[in-house]
Amino acid sequence: MELIFIRHGQGEHTLDIPNSLHIKNPALTAKGINQAKVLRKKFPLTDEDIIFISPIRRTLETALIWAWNIDCRKIVSPLVSPRIFPIRPTEKPCLVIQ
Repeated sequence: MELIFIRHGQGEHTLDIPNSLHIKNPALTAKGINQAKVLRKKFPLTDEDIIFISPIRRTLETALIWAWNIDCRKIVSPLVSPRIFPIRPTEKPCLVIQ
């Protein structure tokens, strides 16, 4: 078994920091869409692969572009998403281990 960890492509929230960090549910940028398409070439999926996806919009978009026309298993779970973004200095990051 091989595990590969992939982050989402560039999101709208990174275009004008710190102002853009407050965008609710940012989508992928054009660059982020292209980055997701590159994943198909660098890490081609098969019907036997399983991908775990955070329920965050930019992550879902990345995964769906990467897995376009591939009948692999797609599991969306909040257990693989950030707890706080951006991390507030007064908060401690949450680590979930199950």
